[in-house]
Amino acid sequence: MPQQASLSGQDIHKIVTLAHRCTQVDGIEPFNEQTMLSLSKPAVSYRRHFVVPHGEMIIGYAQVATVGETAEVELAVDPDHRRRGVGRALLQEVLVSFEAEITLLKVWAHGDLPAASALAASEGFERDRVLFKLSRSLEGFTWPSAWPEGTPEDWPRGEGPAVRLPEGASWRAFAAGEDDEAWLRVNAAAFADHPEQGRWTAADLQDRQNESWFDPEGLIIAEDAEGMLGFHWTKVEDGVGEIYVLGVDPRAQGTGLGKALTMAGLAHLSAQGIEQVDLYTDESNPRAVGLYRAQGFAIVRSDVQWAKRRR
Repeated sequence: MPQQASLSGQDIHKIVTLAHRCTQVDGIEPFNEQTMLSLSKPAVSYRRHFVVPHGEMIIGYAQVATVGETAEVELAVDPDHRRRGVGRALLQEVLVSFEAEITLLKVWAHGDLPAASALAASEGFERDRVLFKLSRSLEGFTWPSAWPEGTPEDWPRGEGPAVRLPEGASWRAFAAGEDDEAWLRVNAAAFADHPEQGRWTAADLQDRQNESWFDPEGLIIAEDAEGMLGFHWTKVEDGVGEIYVLGVDPRAQGTGLGKALTMAGLAHLSAQGIEQVDLYTDESNPRAVGLYRAQGFAIVRSDVQWAKRRR
């Protein structure tokens, strides 16, 4: 089973095809955004690729990223080659490849599918983290009766309570190249305890800005005289909106800014003609789950991260 530091263009195409086939059958993407973006990245010491070739196809793929003593894994098997031991062999190959300093292994099971859960449990993994996908239609949404000064004219208005910003704060669209450093600072502070989001680098931010879906108008920045207070980054793909990342600097937490930014992002999406909005948040963050549930979002899917500590 080949283990590679980087992938050829041909292999990337085959892995993307594998991902599409899994999505069509399972109704859920087998890999997260970071894994897909990393397919074309040059070789680095902390990332490895495992492929299972079969004729002209790749029928199994796993990507491993290590951070300190932890290794995080995502893997998938082509739907036509499941229940033949391919997934187990792939996972076991990944497990035996780790150096002694790796003490904690984590594997994502997107959609919490029974077969993936059974495989993880049989290999000694335990459920460690749950990521919720929430969704709602904007039809019938209660929009505010008024917005703060400077809000775009096309944002919807209704009969709900007026949206207010903290004293001295205002909002505007993200300015690429000018706001990057401040955004990274606030993102790191807002997600200091988050296992992925809080460690974004300038390269990670640039990768997203290079994506076809990136729209600076959809990244709403709140600021005051001291600098950036928070942001709401929205995303639109295939006609569906997403609360991509919403972060509030610790100095502005508890001021109602998070709720105001949530409303702002939804209004921006509605003004673009978006009717359906999704978001992802951790089960272990009841404050965020409660905020979104109060806005009419319902849990529609769970992704589970399984963990195993090596002795």
